[in-house]
Amino acid sequence: MVGSNPWIAQAFILVLYVLTLVIYNRAKKEYVGGKIGAAINLIMVFVAFLFLSDYVDYFISSLLPLGDQARFSVKILFRLVAICVLAFGGLRFFASKPAESSLSQPAPMPSMEAVETADVADLDAVVQAGMDAVGGPSAPMEAPDTLVPDMGPDETVVVQEVSQSKPRLGRYEILEELGRGAMGIVYKGRDPKLDRLTAIKTIRFTDDFDEDQAAKIREQFYREAEVVAKLSHPNIVTIYDVGEDLDLSYLAMEYLEGESLEAYARKEQLLPIRKTIDVTAQVCDALAYAHGHGIVHRDIKPANIMILKNGLVKVTDFGIARATASSKTRTGVIKGTPYYMSPEQISGMKVDGRSDIFSLGIVFYQLLTGELPFGGENLAAIMYQITTVDPEPPTKYNPKIYKAAVAILNRALEKSLEARYPTAKQMGDHLRLLAQKLDELKAKAQGQAQ
Repeated sequence: MVGSNPWIAQAFILVLYVLTLVIYNRAKKEYVGGKIGAAINLIMVFVAFLFLSDYVDYFISSLLPLGDQARFSVKILFRLVAICVLAFGGLRFFASKPAESSLSQPAPMPSMEAVETADVADLDAVVQAGMDAVGGPSAPMEAPDTLVPDMGPDETVVVQEVSQSKPRLGRYEILEELGRGAMGIVYKGRDPKLDRLTAIKTIRFTDDFDEDQAAKIREQFYREAEVVAKLSHPNIVTIYDVGEDLDLSYLAMEYLEGESLEAYARKEQLLPIRKTIDVTAQVCDALAYAHGHGIVHRDIKPANIMILKNGLVKVTDFGIARATASSKTRTGVIKGTPYYMSPEQISGMKVDGRSDIFSLGIVFYQLLTGELPFGGENLAAIMYQITTVDPEPPTKYNPKIYKAAVAILNRALEKSLEARYPTAKQMGDHLRLLAQKLDELKAKAQGQAQ
């Protein structure tokens, strides 16, 4: 049948070529700007030249009077061009494999002297009276001017003589790997257009979600990133760009010279109590600003809080937890650590800013004691403790903690939403009032010593 009717075979092959080009063209629209998009373009050009080589008899012969030998030569030429396009065009992908490098160790944060504890009983009484005055909405305290950083988020670091052979993610050159987390890898990168250093956080949704969920979650992630990118606050990491390359989604954000609070959540390396109060108050400022713009972090933990060399605190990863909170992974396991979750998150309730306050209370407890307030051998035990069990008094692990600090901590860790701090600003006000009284007591002690 085919031998007696060659036109049927030719028509069938033509349909296959057209379908191939249509399918790849639709796929290309899903990966505009990434390496997958470039690979699809390469394959389409390859298929196009194969198509021309197969049908040169019908198209070129109708235009030019060529003999059999000439037509054969043209077909071979088209096939050689197709192979060259595929071979040499694909070499760029072998030169773009990201290289891993070791993480440079940041310089240790300068230490701060501990506050004298001789008059702790008098301090607690004074601070408790001050807390009662600040507690109402009619007596808010403004954050001190020293919270405004000396370096704005738009300032850049100039990089000299960067090699052109650096691997890339989107338009960003990858310089080194900074760390790995539950959602992906964080790289130190460079934006060649603006000549500035960036931190690039990658997320591969296809690794953790079913295929029918990945597209929806990715779209939600991009919407959330657009909202978070509009946040402008000295204690929130600035997001510069969001994009996709291969099957990786990524966030390009402000590059920070510092380290996360994970380093100071261990007993052997706790910050002084006065410094811990200041750090927690700055996180309150970031949360209060974000909550005022309708954004709940949902994943407050030491790893998502950076402290810079100048003492400024930056909260990272706004929006990422929300993008993945509404869906389960293939295994149904909660993504990341559950130790910092609020009772509302565990119960599957709708969360608001008070959920972040509870998580910050857990971080505050850990920074003061080096211990987690809620633990357990498995996920069920941790969730049970968070929802039903009161934590051990922090003074059990660190007797130097002031009673007023314990009062602030206990209120942040209230399981009842009504009993918990209603806003992060109020918690920050109480922390700053405590810090003010500590400074006054220290100045008074130093004056008496002189």
